[in-house]
Amino acid sequence: MASDEREPICAHLPLPLFAAVMGISGLGLVWHASEAAWSLPPVVSGIATALAAAVFLLLLALYACKWAHYPDRVKRELQHPVRINFLPAVSINLILLGMLAEPWIGHWAAWLWQAGAALQLVLTIVIVNVWLEAERPVASINPAWFIPAVGNVLVPLAAAPAGQELVAWFFMSVGLFFWIILGTMVFYRLVTKPPLEPAMQPTLAVMLAPPSVAFLAWISISGELNGMGYFFYFIALLTFLVLIPQVPRFMRLPFFPSWWAWTFPLAAFSVASFRFTELCGLAPGLIHITLAAITSLVIGLVAIRTVLAMIRGELAQH
Repeated sequence: MASDEREPICAHLPLPLFAAVMGISGLGLVWHASEAAWSLPPVVSGIATALAAAVFLLLLALYACKWAHYPDRVKRELQHPVRINFLPAVSINLILLGMLAEPWIGHWAAWLWQAGAALQLVLTIVIVNVWLEAERPVASINPAWFIPAVGNVLVPLAAAPAGQELVAWFFMSVGLFFWIILGTMVFYRLVTKPPLEPAMQPTLAVMLAPPSVAFLAWISISGELNGMGYFFYFIALLTFLVLIPQVPRFMRLPFFPSWWAWTFPLAAFSVASFRFTELCGLAPGLIHITLAAITSLVIGLVAIRTVLAMIRGELAQH
């Protein structure tokens, strides 16, 4: 135990912690939409963007340290049936930061999301091949498998406004293809096998992300609220309502890095709801305020708990 205490923090940095940048970026998207709706200056969204970029660079540096000094631990994570699915969080972070940073760095932001899109495609191919080559019990399937699919559906949010319609449609098609397949697999596993282990239970919230992001991507491509838009949003709404009764159980869980699985999906659903009400001709109201407040509170609490875990050395236990 004494030797563990002398190890640097990078020795125990878990790969799923990259989801923290997704959560903070999601907070930036929520406030970007809120500031536009309420004609506020882009202060909170700017702070969230800067914080997300800083945390992303810090995590990259720490994980590079882990790779250099503890390659066996990195190898075990990349071979882990659950943790490897968090690897595309790196490419998703690049896409999100490219979208958020555009008002501040202009055309340079395109390089960020394009690099993220290219990396996302590579990681999708790699992870799908890992799935195909390794034999896994059905009980190992979990909602974290959605993360590669979410990353693909996210690309149209940046590509469509940039006029790259073919790129937007390509990633939209790939994301929806895997969402349909993985959605069936995950739902089958959840209703037929033992409950998820405590560390994986927060990943149930990941199921909220694909339909929420798909709705936003569809609107970006089509430019209007039509039948498919209603379909994606109402699936997201149903998923949100199903997750609400699960909240008391989640609140009794001890801290795990997987708590961050709640943050980006909640932010994506909030932004989708803002966009849906706007397209329905409704002014920002109680729903908008409530979702923005809940998202900010959840992300803030998870961030504080993560910092406390790092200070107390609890990351070494996960």
